[in-house]
Amino acid sequence: MTSLFARLDPIAVLRRAGGGLDPDPVIAAPLAELAGAEGISVSCGREADLVQERDLRLLREVVRSALNVCAPPAEEFVKLALALRPDVVTLVPEAGEELHAARGLDVEDRRDELLPILQALAAGGIGVALLVDPSPAQVKAAHRLGAAAVLLHTGRLAWAGGPAARAAEFETLVNAAKVAHRLGLSVHAGGGLSYPACRAVAQIPEIEAIHVGQSLVARAVLVGMEAAVRELLRLLLGSEARP
Repeated sequence: MTSLFARLDPIAVLRRAGGGLDPDPVIAAPLAELAGAEGISVSCGREADLVQERDLRLLREVVRSALNVCAPPAEEFVKLALALRPDVVTLVPEAGEELHAARGLDVEDRRDELLPILQALAAGGIGVALLVDPSPAQVKAAHRLGAAAVLLHTGRLAWAGGPAARAAEFETLVNAAKVAHRLGLSVHAGGGLSYPACRAVAQIPEIEAIHVGQSLVARAVLVGMEAAVRELLRLLLGSEARP
């Protein structure tokens, strides 16, 4: 079964909108794990009042599954990651673009910049993934750089305008996943996925995990985090279709 990484950044967005302390990503993480999520994912390097350093430090203490921290390739975030010791650091575009843009890192053009960062994180015992477009060239560049995993950006699939466009983007994702798997990379996917789209992506055998944030938290607002995670896991199993 494809595993689920619960991305908790949208909870921090709700917290900021309310101007208080709640909802708290640190409380949401164990609830998602209890319901079956096999990983927790959060971002740093965006606005200081979203996911905070306090959140990251407490999450490192409470998360019992895999903790993935998405961060731009900058020295300050490398230092923070080495201090926190998450299980995985996923390098993403700067300024929070990974949440909204339909593109991942341009690994081919940024090799010289990214290589020492990957080496520093790996030397610290931290797994390194790269958020990349579902492009064989970018996947191969990530492999040459020494990444352990790729997170294939599914934004273009999620936001495709019609059946033909969605079919084309899905085929692109399938091909990229196959290339990554043949190269021995761990293959994850995420970015803008709805629940039905998660079910389709989970049917790609090479994809080991799906990262879901906005749609998961939106569902959790209505039914609670545990129920939202369990519903999504049933979809990943293919045993239930969401209306």
